[in-house]
Amino acid sequence: MPGIGRIVVPEKLFLDKSFSLEGTELSALAHWEPRCGEAFTVADLDGALFRARLLSLSDQSAKLTAFEEIGAPETGPDITLVQALPERERIELILQKATELGVTRILTFKSAKSISLEELDSRQQRSHNWGSIALKAAKQSRRPDIPEILPYSPFEAALQLTMNADLKIMLWERPGIETLKGLLEKTQRPAGTAALLVGPEAGFTAEEAKRAEGAGFIPVSLGQKILRTETAAIFGVGLLRYELGG
Repeated sequence: MPGIGRIVVPEKLFLDKSFSLEGTELSALAHWEPRCGEAFTVADLDGALFRARLLSLSDQSAKLTAFEEIGAPETGPDITLVQALPERERIELILQKATELGVTRILTFKSAKSISLEELDSRQQRSHNWGSIALKAAKQSRRPDIPEILPYSPFEAALQLTMNADLKIMLWERPGIETLKGLLEKTQRPAGTAALLVGPEAGFTAEEAKRAEGAGFIPVSLGQKILRTETAAIFGVGLLRYELGG
C-alpha cells in the first residue's frame, strides 16, 4: 500500500504528452501543495512512472505535461517506522531520511525513557511541521507518494497499530541476539508489510521489550556498536529496503 498523494493518470503516458487531472486525481495532487511550474512523479494506466510538470491549476482541474520517463515503480514491502520520540533535531532528521528511503508511514510513540510530545513542544512547538518536512523530502527525492505521519501514540497503542504487519522487527542493543542482516538473509521477502520498532537513546526497558516480543516483534541488533536512535532508524530502514527490495 503506497503512502498518500499517489497520482495515477487514467491513460497511457509518453514523453511530451499533456494530460489533465480531475476528481480523485486532482485530490491526490492537492496533497503535494502544488505550484505551477513544479514537477511531480505520476504513474500512468500501465503503472509506468513519469515526471510531469504542472502547467495550470484551478479548483476543478490541473494540466500537466510528461517530460521524463522514470520506469517501473519500485518493488518491496510497505514499511512502517515505529520510532520512540527523540529530541527535535533528531526526529526531523529521521522524518527526512526515512522519507527519502521510502517508508510508507512513520509512527512516533512515548516509551519509558523517551521524551514526550508535550515536553518536545514546550521547548519549541515544531511537531505541526512534521508533515511539511516529509512533504519536502518526498519532493526532493522524487517519490510518487508522501509517507503518512501517524498521530503520536502511547507504546501499547503503537504495538497495536502494527499488529498486522507481515514482518515485525525491534532494534535492541541486548548482547548475543541475531543481527538484522542475519535475520533478513534467511527471511523470505514479505509480500505486504514490515514494521521497524526503534527505541529511545537510552533503550527499551525490559518490560517494553517483553511486550514488543509478545506482540510479534523479533529482537535484532545492528552490530556491536551502540548507535544514536536517529542513526539506528536510518540505517535500519536502509537495510530493510536493500535486503527486501525497493
